[in-house]
Amino acid sequence: MSRSFGASSDVKVGIVTALPVECVAMRMMVDELEDLRVPGDPNHYRGGTLPSRDPARPHRVVIAVQTEDGTRNAAAICADMARSFPGLGTFVMCGIAGGVPAPHQPDRHVRLGDIVVATKGVVDYDHVWTVDGTDTLRRSVQQPSKALLRADRELEMKELAGELPWDALLGTAQARAAWFRRPAEETDPPAPQGPVEGRPDTRPEWPVSSPRVHRAAVGSADRLLRDAARRDALAGRHQIRAVEMEGSGVAVAADLHERQWFMVRGVADYCDNRTKSDVWHPYAALVAAAYVRALLAEAAPFGPEDGRPAGPASNALQPKGLQANGLQPNTLQPNGLQVIVDALLGVPAMRDDYQRRTVINMLPEHIRTAVPDSVVGRLHVVGLVRTCEHYPGGREALLDALRLTFGADDPDYRRINGIVERHWSGG
Repeated sequence: MSRSFGASSDVKVGIVTALPVECVAMRMMVDELEDLRVPGDPNHYRGGTLPSRDPARPHRVVIAVQTEDGTRNAAAICADMARSFPGLGTFVMCGIAGGVPAPHQPDRHVRLGDIVVATKGVVDYDHVWTVDGTDTLRRSVQQPSKALLRADRELEMKELAGELPWDALLGTAQARAAWFRRPAEETDPPAPQGPVEGRPDTRPEWPVSSPRVHRAAVGSADRLLRDAARRDALAGRHQIRAVEMEGSGVAVAADLHERQWFMVRGVADYCDNRTKSDVWHPYAALVAAAYVRALLAEAAPFGPEDGRPAGPASNALQPKGLQANGLQPNTLQPNGLQVIVDALLGVPAMRDDYQRRTVINMLPEHIRTAVPDSVVGRLHVVGLVRTCEHYPGGREALLDALRLTFGADDPDYRRINGIVERHWSGG
């Protein structure tokens, strides 16, 4: 049964899936599952808990499935989650991907049903400069969550000791739903013929029926790739082990909303037209979901600021003069950050890098020097508002800077002043 669910600061992890089969697989791994509806948000969420390193404090999570696949839709659903669950600090992308086989390099060989963890980040391989026929990546994508990278290291050490926590989860889930059972090995296309090159696989013998974990970079773009030659060219250029269509959108959305991200993929095909089928989709979705549960079980419970940059200082560390003057800490209302940032960016001067810096230079020195610099206008404004929020008197300092720059009678200043007063208490 669905129920109305107001914005909750208890939710710390948002799990994004692109396909219904991925969402169902993830739901099978979540405890205390319930349907959630958030007023004003068109998405249908499922909420619940997943274990953490502290048995008494499980992770509170929400799961959502995109309306359509692709990086844009992934970014959009992350934006919705960030608004509806203001305490959410980390997005986890969980689902299937196309693997990059390397039968002539056994230590890099990805097979159907394997797990690829994006520990080396996401390569947005279609976001490029093209100059005289040569493509160059325009910019790198924000790196994965450090907290979940540490948790993955714990899983890697368990794996080296012969422990595979996700395997037990797989067995339990498959016993409940036969549709998610591992397909017969003969449905995995045979390896290409040819001489074996490269060094042999030095890892211990791996059970045929168990997914192997690959920790590497993953290629991401709004491109449904069914071309073995292009797949191999991308793998050679960017050292990727899998290709998918949502990761870069999740990473960019996380960056814009000051959250962290992580990604786990189960390999469902080989990104080629010759062997493409949906046979491995359910099992690949389930192995990714099982790994996400095992991963979060190694992570400590996330605190209120996890997934966001730390503020300049706590109240105890604020300049004594401000506290002596009776100035109180600022408090942004739910969704206040986005509303105020959107209002500021609605002013042409705030979209101009030079004029935006002029406003920042009007702030008191202790606030001005704490604003994180960015060449991306939205990130710069987000950093500006966040910094002012963390300092007593920061709200009034920002309004004073805007008034001095634009003038008290300027329509844009009056509009922003009203929005700030409605969505930002204290000061």
